[in-house]
Amino acid sequence: MPRAPGAPRRPRRRPRGARPAPADSPLAGWKRWLWVGILVFAVLIGLPLAHALFGEVVALLGGMLLLGFLIGRWTAPRR
Repeated sequence: MPRAPGAPRRPRRRPRGARPAPADSPLAGWKRWLWVGILVFAVLIGLPLAHALFGEVVALLGGMLLLGFLIGRWTAPRR
């Protein structure tokens, strides 16, 4: 059905789940490197601190749970 002259246009909607294109700048991926820095900090500072405070078993189990959760989140398919 053709549009009447002077009738307002309806805005087009993005498909559900569509994301805008990534920015073309050198700092576009800075969030990923922030998470890498957090992981490195947790391994180099958090694990020895947990080992000193709670013992070897708690440090190993906590580290495995945290690392497994983070790797699972980072490698999960995007929706």
